[in-house]
Amino acid sequence: MYRRSRLIIVPGKIQGPFLLKTEYSRFPIHDRIWFVRLVMPDFGSYNGEEYWNMSTRETNKTETPMAQLEVLAQDVASRTAEEVIRRLNLENRTGITIGVSEGDNDMPKRLRERIMINGKERWVSGGNMQQLFDNYVRLLVNEGLVEWTDTGDESPLLKDYMRQFYSTYKQGQVETTIVNRERLMKKHILPIFGSRRINTITSQELPGWFNGLNSKYARETILKIKNIINPVFEAAVEDRLIDRNPLHSKYIEIGGRDTVSHKAIPKEKMQQIRLEASTLERKEKLMVALLSYTGMRFEEVLGMKWEDINDDWITIQRAVVHPKRNAPLIKTTKTKTSNRIVPYKQELKNLIEDCRSTGFILSSDKDPTGETPLSYSEARRIFEKIRKRFDIKDVTAHDFRDTCATEWRESGIPLDVVARLLGHAKTETTERKYVKYRPDLLSAAVL
Repeated sequence: MYRRSRLIIVPGKIQGPFLLKTEYSRFPIHDRIWFVRLVMPDFGSYNGEEYWNMSTRETNKTETPMAQLEVLAQDVASRTAEEVIRRLNLENRTGITIGVSEGDNDMPKRLRERIMINGKERWVSGGNMQQLFDNYVRLLVNEGLVEWTDTGDESPLLKDYMRQFYSTYKQGQVETTIVNRERLMKKHILPIFGSRRINTITSQELPGWFNGLNSKYARETILKIKNIINPVFEAAVEDRLIDRNPLHSKYIEIGGRDTVSHKAIPKEKMQQIRLEASTLERKEKLMVALLSYTGMRFEEVLGMKWEDINDDWITIQRAVVHPKRNAPLIKTTKTKTSNRIVPYKQELKNLIEDCRSTGFILSSDKDPTGETPLSYSEARRIFEKIRKRFDIKDVTAHDFRDTCATEWRESGIPLDVVARLLGHAKTETTERKYVKYRPDLLSAAVL
């Protein structure tokens, strides 16, 4: 665990510059030498702006403290511990004597130096530069020349850093994305790691966490969770809060259940639904008719208005979602290519034209003007009635979209046209996820 310490000068007790243990002591250089700060005597107290310049380079006042530390790191990295001590040249030392034990490498095994504190000669030693500096500071503290305040682990909590990250860098995301991310964070990430300081989360514990997720959730869900937390760790690395992203581990495996594929509804069942749709109540009829003939997403069906339909074409240009469950939210379509037109087929006209009105085709019962779309509970209740009426309890609204794609392809419509009708930018998506091969078609091919 990385900890910070802060040294405070006791005014009038020290003459000349002295060493201040860095707040950024988690950045080692050469594994032995660490950043130091210098308090100049004319300041009287540390103001957090001046840094000791170990080279002949002049300090640039316009640079940020972090930038100055990085320059210092590059300079220190090129020097041995002996050079660093020699260049300190502190005024309260009578001279520097360094004792070095012989070793197998070029770095000193043991450092000793003679200093003067309050007119008394003292010796300071350490196995490396960090120990030498720490022991020197302890002497200053013991003599009352400085006060040491241990501020503890000041790495931010993951929950605070994560929310700050997303509020800063992901402000332009649509509300549904934000709500879905919040839901996954609250359910899977924050209960486990939210109250942990970000620099205490290690790559050793993450494989076990993912193994737990793998046993309960679909692979797609687990990937979403990983994609939420990964950029947070990457930002923490860039902000110097952690040395490496703990997700970068070869022992982390993303498993989980395969996502349940959408399916094409059997041909006989679709024929029944289309034939008997006219017998349904008004809203069930409108919903199942739009789903059966247009290939629209469910949110696009909910977003349709009567003015979007003319004699020949249906214009798809909005959607209705429920990110906070019941209240409807009117938004743009999923992607730019989702804004499209589809043919207004005669079979569909025959089903819905007698219901023509104004406002949303599927409007809330609470608004007689028709300008309020269905709430989540209203939309769900209508679709459940459709499933019960046609005994299709395992069918989702999205299965109707897959069915339209499959039927269009079976009828010989080119794949690129099917993709356009569905609002896909790439035909690969259409072919891989939407166009299905129904058993009856495969059987016909064998015969």
